[in-house]
Amino acid sequence: MMWLLWLRAWRDVGAQTVCPRNEARCQANADATMVFLMRCSGYGALAQLPPACRDTRVISNLIIRQGTTVDTLQHRILDGLRIRQLELVRLGIQSINASAFEAISSDLRVLHLQDNQLESLPLEVFRTMRNLVRLQLHNNRLTQLSDGVFSGLVNLVYLSLNMNQISAIDPATWHAVPRLVTLMLQDNRLGDGRILFPEGALGRLEELQLDGNGLAAITNDTVSGLPNLHRLYFRSNNVKSLPVGTFDANPRLEVLDLSGNQISQLTAASFRGKNTTYSIMNNTLALL
Repeated sequence: MMWLLWLRAWRDVGAQTVCPRNEARCQANADATMVFLMRCSGYGALAQLPPACRDTRVISNLIIRQGTTVDTLQHRILDGLRIRQLELVRLGIQSINASAFEAISSDLRVLHLQDNQLESLPLEVFRTMRNLVRLQLHNNRLTQLSDGVFSGLVNLVYLSLNMNQISAIDPATWHAVPRLVTLMLQDNRLGDGRILFPEGALGRLEELQLDGNGLAAITNDTVSGLPNLHRLYFRSNNVKSLPVGTFDANPRLEVLDLSGNQISQLTAASFRGKNTTYSIMNNTLALL
């Protein structure tokens, strides 16, 4: 059986490569020192990504796109290429090997994996990606985030996880991304479960989006670990009230959007001295 699987993978990728030179499936805008944009398409249905050629030039942006589906990102994908931004979008990717990014991590700054079929991520799959600043994982099928899944992403600034099926997050997960500025978590399944951001984990976070999660409450515990929070979007949840002092630990809060909740009363004490612009549209509200 293992021999048959190997034969299938070899047959799928045997005559195909990802290469900026002399590869019919790839188009490259390049000069002698750099590949500015490289687009590859039309590989068909594959068990894994085709192998790459060796090229010493840095590729500013590599896009693998239409006419290609890939089941798995295998061990050391695209070994031989130096890539700053990689877009593997709408390829039907179902799984990722824990060592998939080892060969390209030193140069990689931006990784697009959105619009695939990922249900889980191996622990420490990003462990070698210390230079990554942007990771897009939205519109997959992820169901939980475990401590260690983001290990290595010490310089990550932007993370999108919206439009997944996430129902559980280990709070310790966030310690791995201390430089995160923007976190997109809207349209998941967090429900009535508590979402917590531990003290000291996300001290630089400025924008948090939690819309459309069915969350029944927002309390001081929810946001007290986010001292630099500027913008909080909590639209289309099930919040009924805001406790006094909810945002005491968020002195920089500027924008709060609670549209589409079930808030019936709101007091000035909920904001205690804040110069905050807030939206409360589509609530049945009495201001006290």
